[in-house]
Order: sequence, then C-alpha cells, then structure tokens
Amino acid sequence: MDDVKPWQIVIMVLAVIALGFVVVKYGFGGGSPESKMNSSMTLVDVETGQLYTFDISGKNGIVIPARNPESNKKALLPVYKNDDSEWAISNRYRTLLDSMEVPTDAVAGNDAKVQVLDNSPIELKRKRKP
Repeated sequence: MDDVKPWQIVIMVLAVIALGFVVVKYGFGGGSPESKMNSSMTLVDVETGQLYTFDISGKNGIVIPARNPESNKKALLPVYKNDDSEWAISNRYRTLLDSMEVPTDAVAGNDAKVQVLDNSPIELKRKRKP
C-alpha cells in the first residue's frame, strides 16, 4: 500500500460512490417508469375510440387484434401516448388495421393517431374456462 498514489484513492472512492448510486437508483425499485416492465396493456376499439386495459402480468397474455367484449368482433389494438401526448397505434400494429372486423373510424391519418372516446379505460377481465 506504500506505492498507492492519492489520485488512485480518489478514483477508488468515486467508483464506490458511483456503484452505490446505481444500486440505490436501479436496484431497489427506483428509476423511471420506462425502466420497469409494464403489467398492463392499453388497447383501443378502432371503431369507437373506447380505451381498454388488460392485465398482462404473470402468465396472462392476449391475442392481437383482441375482441371487443361487447360486440365480440376483432376491434382492439394496442395504443401508446406519443411525444405529443396523443394516443396512437404503433407501426408494429398498423398493418392490422386492414384486417379488422369493424370500420376504423377512430383512427386518422398515416401516423395512426386515435381519437379516443374517454381517457378512462375500461378494464378487460380474462374469461375463465368452465
């Protein structure tokens, strides 16, 4: 330890501080919402603009396009809020717009912005098999 320079000690202390910051920020559930896995998916009825949420945590999954619980027609696609805080369908799902079983009246333009009916989504429940 006689040949350790003061600047080397400073580097080691800074490394320990940086490691502590990373562990506290990301190791104990902190960080931004984007860094956490979503436990639900927001869907929109492309005909009416009604928003729905579906729990995808655990072993839950959903087939896209999903069926509207009222009409039982394939009408639900995942949506997200874009940089302008507007609801839109991602590029991944836009190709499905042509195969929907209902008119796509709530979707406008090439950027697939969605005119939502209500910003309060309805929770979709998984149907239990008898």
